[in-house]
Amino acid sequence: MDQTLRDQITDISKLSDEELSLLIAHAQNRQLKKGEILLHEGEVCRAFYLVEKGYLRTYYNKKGVQINLSFAFEGNFTANLKSIKNKQGSEFVIEAGEATMVWVFNIDAISVHFNTHPQFTLFVRRLAVRLLLASEEYSNLFKLYTPAERYQHIEKNNPQLLQRISLSQMASYLGVARETLSRIRGKNH
Repeated sequence: MDQTLRDQITDISKLSDEELSLLIAHAQNRQLKKGEILLHEGEVCRAFYLVEKGYLRTYYNKKGVQINLSFAFEGNFTANLKSIKNKQGSEFVIEAGEATMVWVFNIDAISVHFNTHPQFTLFVRRLAVRLLLASEEYSNLFKLYTPAERYQHIEKNNPQLLQRISLSQMASYLGVARETLSRIRGKNH
């Protein structure tokens, strides 16, 4: 069993060895090619995804333009919590930003064990809270900072983002035109 996978799970919630093994037994390892879609728009999300290698990009389409919402790199989970909770189609897409290896935790398979293994419920809740906090942090970037300050915040707090995604994707993520991002970067360096 992959120690990294075990560590990522126990970082969220402490599980017994038996519970950890059972949870991991419900995880499916999937290899994705760059650009391969893991969750389609309109599809009901029924899983949490843990990136082991590569990254996943979450975006939605607005009048033919892709608007980036988040990026999940190695050791990060992602999902569409609203789709999971409401059992409604996803309003956004999750796709591989490069060749990616991901663990897929099917929520339906895990939920069967909620009554007999209450730690599974705690794990899912804690994971959901982490995802919500990350979403809130991203939302706050737009409420509190100018585009230049958003870029500086990412440069300071998440530099791998700047190293691994394209300039166009970064501009979309920051909510600015690519030309504006080029000017911001020019002033910072």
